Amino acid sequence: MEVHQLRYFAAIADEGSFTAAAARLHVSQSGVSTQLGKLERELGQRLFTRGRTLGLTPAGQAILPLAREALAGLDAIVYTAAEFAEAVRGPVRLGTIPGCTIPGFLDVIANLRRTDPGITLHVDEGSTAELQHGVLERTLDIALVGYAGTLRAEFAQHLVSDEQLHVFAAPDVALGPRPGLADVQRHPVLCLPGGSGIRAAYDQSCARAGLDARVDIEASSPLTLLGLAEHGGGVAVLPSAIAATGDLTATPIEDADVHARLSLISHHEQPSPAVRVVFDRLAQAVAPRR
Repeated sequence: MEVHQLRYFAAIADEGSFTAAAARLHVSQSGVSTQLGKLERELGQRLFTRGRTLGLTPAGQAILPLAREALAGLDAIVYTAAEFAEAVRGPVRLGTIPGCTIPGFLDVIANLRRTDPGITLHVDEGSTAELQHGVLERTLDIALVGYAGTLRAEFAQHLVSDEQLHVFAAPDVALGPRPGLADVQRHPVLCLPGGSGIRAAYDQSCARAGLDARVDIEASSPLTLLGLAEHGGGVAVLPSAIAATGDLTATPIEDADVHARLSLISHHEQPSPAVRVVFDRLAQAVAPRR
């Protein structure tokens, strides 16, 4: 059994296909298939079903977490040796909510090649649920996630923002000086899709107020929601940290008592100096922990 065979196995499980795994690993598809076959013959077990869809066999499901642990242990050896050599190098897999525009966050990513040339960065976007799962499963090292409430104890975290929901509306929309959720819902409601921290805060606030969490138009970008509100499409429910555009005004929603939060997270058991460097740089660049 060879290390690269375990890496191929984990990559196929992550990507869901031999083609995507080969692209991620920068090797040929035939090479991935050949090495997986060798691993399966050595183990005496099929790891994936072969058919119209690719899935893990029961043996594959049981072996995958063990393979991840073995790979993490091998990576820890390399990382520890690098620390003794006073060199910080290696890959960092960063996940983020779609359409992130936090200047400090983007500055760190843009300047990383200059500040830390030994670190290679791969960035993915996804929903909060996908990002948290990625950190737990070690397919992501760091993630910027939006959420409402609290995060799991397995995460090391740095709070970026904790904001009350506001309603963003055009001047001709009648809301009153202290609108509540019922006032907001007298107009078409514009909000992010389910799985985002902002939507979770809206849904939970509505539940506490005894209201149905109605959303008339969903969009994955806050800028799209603001644009729709400017063009008379309704009122946008977003946190105050979002900068209003055009003639829109942002007003706190009186009874929206569940806040939308944004945090950097990583796994507590993180052996990589490169990951720690990137996490610390991002934490210093965004809003301080409260």
